[in-house]
Amino acid sequence: MKRVEVDGEPICLIHAQDDNFYAIGDTCTHEEYSLCEGELWEMSVECPRHGSRFDVRTGQVTGLPAVIPAKTYPVTIQNEDVYVEVGD
Repeated sequence: MKRVEVDGEPICLIHAQDDNFYAIGDTCTHEEYSLCEGELWEMSVECPRHGSRFDVRTGQVTGLPAVIPAKTYPVTIQNEDVYVEVGD
């Protein structure tokens, strides 16, 4: 996992076990802690602060105490470059 900023948005870029790349907002919706400082458990990223988990594909909460989903962003690969689309 790697923290990047795209247009000022903190994003956690993840190369998951399914060999795909995913981008999820780097801020935990429970207590605004960096998700990139946590661990990847299969297809969920775990916040190191209180253990909230989020599905990297959808942003849906997969482990409490968080109840609000994390924002996800489309990722495309061109040649060997990874692009994250943050939109407007």
